[in-house]
Amino acid sequence: MILLDPCWTSSAAGNNMSLDDVARVDNNGVLRVTDDTTMAPGHAFYSNPIQFKNSSGEVMSFSTSFAFAIIPQPGKQGGDGLAFAISPTKGIPGANAGSYIGLFNSSNNGNFSNRILAVEFDTYMNEELGETNNNHVAVDINSIISNKSVPVPFNLTSGQVIQAWIDYNSPTNQLNVRIVMDSAKPSSILLSSKVDLSQILNEYMYIGFSAGTGLLTSSHYIMGWSFNVNGDAKSLNLSQLPKLQLPTTATGTKKNRGGLIVGASVSCALAVILLAALTFYIVRKMKRADVVEAWEHDIGPQRFSYDELKKATRGFKEKELLGSGGFGRVYKGTLPNSDTQVAVKRISHNSKQGLREFVSEVVSIGRLRHRNL
Repeated sequence: MILLDPCWTSSAAGNNMSLDDVARVDNNGVLRVTDDTTMAPGHAFYSNPIQFKNSSGEVMSFSTSFAFAIIPQPGKQGGDGLAFAISPTKGIPGANAGSYIGLFNSSNNGNFSNRILAVEFDTYMNEELGETNNNHVAVDINSIISNKSVPVPFNLTSGQVIQAWIDYNSPTNQLNVRIVMDSAKPSSILLSSKVDLSQILNEYMYIGFSAGTGLLTSSHYIMGWSFNVNGDAKSLNLSQLPKLQLPTTATGTKKNRGGLIVGASVSCALAVILLAALTFYIVRKMKRADVVEAWEHDIGPQRFSYDELKKATRGFKEKELLGSGGFGRVYKGTLPNSDTQVAVKRISHNSKQGLREFVSEVVSIGRLRHRNL
């Protein structure tokens, strides 16, 4: 249900909303901004522009509330999250998916000309962007690097319907964000930030939602939306919204029979526990083991484990950053056992280049002969 004072409902989403990329309206009328397509952005903006400045050129106060749900693929970590955005255009051409959540790209990130305000509900921690956890709310202005970020006290990827309120008070330049799994607007504010929007917003702007998937994906749903200028947005009654069909798990549908529970011996229980512990140990060991690709046997005199390189760069800290390339960022590091200074390239999961180009780069570096390499 979308309410736009003028109001939007999910059943009318196809008429009132401009959708592009992977965004669509499901059969039950729920707006799905992204699905399980990898490396794909999704945009869903209200079709008509909204006036944000009065005749004197002053930014007006505004308020919005919306109900959403984020569902990752079963058994996997969530994607890069969802954002409420105010943009000069309905679509955002050239924006990348992944960590840019369909709002920016590597060439325009941080440009004043973007004129984009976003409140993101992030479910993936990108260390290179200075993020400290994978479950937070943040305010972004013209850049995916957030102006302010706070952790959310519950799991954003639980699949439960969540309601958020974003209120901007123009006289005080105060932007407040509230978020709960309830229909009633809470008195407590999760995020509060001073934001002067007079130099960011045009007189008329488009409002809507943007999301993006990387190698990890999530389905981002919007069930209802209310927006108002110079007044409070109407809160949504979550019980009246369409129900999401959550993925079923392989736990079975029948209840365990009492006789079977009583008949299970202590030795069987211990065997199950020991088997689970052994499986956990093996899986953990396999995950921590370095994978040696076939092409690595023909390249370079020496390879280092990820843990060694992480320690050498002090956890890939920003102060060790030397620069960025086509595949990711390059950090200065010092090998712990020899005090030898090295340059470490950390591949970005959002890289658009393929394995062949990466191998070519490694081969070229491996063939160089220089006292400093």
